[in-house]
Amino acid sequence: MSLLAVATKMLWHNKSRLVLTVLGIGVTFFLSAAQIGLLVGWCNTTSALVRNSGVDIWVMARQTPAFDYGTAIPRNRIYQVRSLPGVAWAEGLLMSWNIWQRPDGRSVNVELVGVDESCAGGPWQMRGGDREAVHGPHTVVVDELYLDILGVRALGDEAELMGQRAVVGGISGGVRTFTASPFIFTSIRSAVRYDRRYGDDEITYVLVRCAYGFTPEVVRDAIARDVPSVEALTTQEFAVRTMKYWMLETGAGVSIVLTAILGLAVVAIIISQTLSSVTYDHRPHYATLLALGFGRGQLAFIVALQALGLGTGGISLGALGFFYAAHLSAATPIRLQTTELMFSGIVGVSLLCSLLASIVSIRSLFKIDPITVFRG
Repeated sequence: MSLLAVATKMLWHNKSRLVLTVLGIGVTFFLSAAQIGLLVGWCNTTSALVRNSGVDIWVMARQTPAFDYGTAIPRNRIYQVRSLPGVAWAEGLLMSWNIWQRPDGRSVNVELVGVDESCAGGPWQMRGGDREAVHGPHTVVVDELYLDILGVRALGDEAELMGQRAVVGGISGGVRTFTASPFIFTSIRSAVRYDRRYGDDEITYVLVRCAYGFTPEVVRDAIARDVPSVEALTTQEFAVRTMKYWMLETGAGVSIVLTAILGLAVVAIIISQTLSSVTYDHRPHYATLLALGFGRGQLAFIVALQALGLGTGGISLGALGFFYAAHLSAATPIRLQTTELMFSGIVGVSLLCSLLASIVSIRSLFKIDPITVFRG
């Protein structure tokens, strides 16, 4: 009989314990994967507006911690940037916090984004209307995920921003927010009127596209050198900075990672307890195998196979649950996401935890004396 057959037969000896163990591992793996999926989803959400802007460089006030917390810079920075070699195009973008008053009178905190002529930095996919509608008077674009929160349902619905009329001229799709304050898109001119704290000669960011033959890094360094009182970052650098701010400086990411690690530790504990019970129940069988000439290394391999079997079964069950939950979350403000590399890493760590959990049972095998077979 092969070692795999022996390992399987011992696990199947107590079917109810086997099923409960696999279910427990599956639930725990699902919770750990969901935490990591939530972290990836949040990272993508916090940086989505930056990553989908279609530009190469962001110019901003110095020490801007994240997209959501930009501060005012003079609008003439646009023209200074345009004059530099390697700059093919530059436009402004305004970002501020505002109050949206629903038709029923309730107020909602929102992030107001004012875009320039080309709508760079605005919504990247639309479900209704046209994003260029933001250039009309008193017109905004809202996202379909937050219609209920904003108290509107369709194109043409009206609300107020700081007591001024705002008409829904477009509905975007999948523009999530990490702050629970929906993004509201409009033109820079309208944003200044709605906000009242910015002047007509102020913006928050300058968005830059590089000319052919120039790399973003070269143009970034030229802007930092020649344009006063600003900081220039490539789109990738600014996206990473925004993610780091929300995930590390606010502590949200750290708490999620710790929860995921705790879940993987629970996987190891469940497997360790089950293997200890299996090993104890089958001590006479292990002693018999030793008496028949099996080496202790072979017995250890049997326990390792059992650990991998339990881990694989539970991980497979938990993975099915995770991908189903990720599918359901696609239409919600909080999305579970992952990458092939990230998910492979979670599976690999879980299997490693499974193997580590077998150490206690393997150590107990070395205390079994085959002579007990003959005493019996």
